[in-house]
Amino acid sequence: MYLHEPIEERILNRASIMLRPCVLLAGTFFLGLLLIGCNRPTTPAPAGGELSFQEQIAQAQQETDVELRAKALTEIGCKQGKAQDSAGAESTLALARKDCDSIDDAAARADALAFLAEAHAATDDRSAARRIIDAALESAGKVESLDARAAALARVAEAQSAAKDADAAAATLQSAEKLVEKVEELSRKTAALCAIAKAYQKIDNAGQRDRVLGVAMKLANSVEDPRKRSLALAEIAVKQSEIDEQAAAKTFDLALESAAKVESPYTRVFAQCDVAERLSEAGYRTKAHETLALAEKTAEKVPERDMQTQALQKVRAMTDRLPKGG
Repeated sequence: MYLHEPIEERILNRASIMLRPCVLLAGTFFLGLLLIGCNRPTTPAPAGGELSFQEQIAQAQQETDVELRAKALTEIGCKQGKAQDSAGAESTLALARKDCDSIDDAAARADALAFLAEAHAATDDRSAARRIIDAALESAGKVESLDARAAALARVAEAQSAAKDADAAAATLQSAEKLVEKVEELSRKTAALCAIAKAYQKIDNAGQRDRVLGVAMKLANSVEDPRKRSLALAEIAVKQSEIDEQAAAKTFDLALESAAKVESPYTRVFAQCDVAERLSEAGYRTKAHETLALAEKTAEKVPERDMQTQALQKVRAMTDRLPKGG
């Protein structure tokens, strides 16, 4: 059975900057905000020992990373709105908007604006949500690479759905799919398709989700080289793990099957390590180390002594590096 990372880490990953590794600079404060969540019940006044809204805002403004600061302020403003502090929410969300507009990277700016639009939607201010969505669409349109632009549009579609604009969300996702058709590199193409599938999942359209994932899987399975096919499948499984964990587990199994078909034991070791690394990235730590144990046995079969040593060093270094446990 696949064992997953603690829920706190998975929640933090979902709020991290799109298409970039999770940044932990915000520390305990930002994680605490995410665990509270703007959709959780709140009270008009903080309970004993909890920071007041003004203290939370002051603490958030000490964050030097503008992207994290914008999201932290968005969380606080959402909580204020839920607590019927309309004036406070408006003020805090205005601060968040200012920080969103200061984000240099277009994809990250689109993501932060989409997050802000969702906060407005959660507090029943759909008109503000739609104004911010327009800005998010503008930012997404400025993303240079086609695959990243498609993923940015998919993220904005999630916000459109949150703002109860299903037709706009569907149209945005269709635009994203058309962009993906022009992407040539396989890994970029499948990653963008997975981002679109994730958006369909969030807007409760399982049929379209499965269709898009099917396209990604078909592309990966069309790769003749077993090592490249294994890596493509593993990368899809990482994205799939955020959508459908059972399907992701099956795709990882397919990736391992492809890796096992690599003829050269030396090359097979590296294919198995590639899958192990993606398993760990997706939170399947136990399975990742089981795969590394398999890779070590494969390395022992490499006939050339110097290549065997290199393969064993690769496996053992990764075994030490990847986190263990559930």
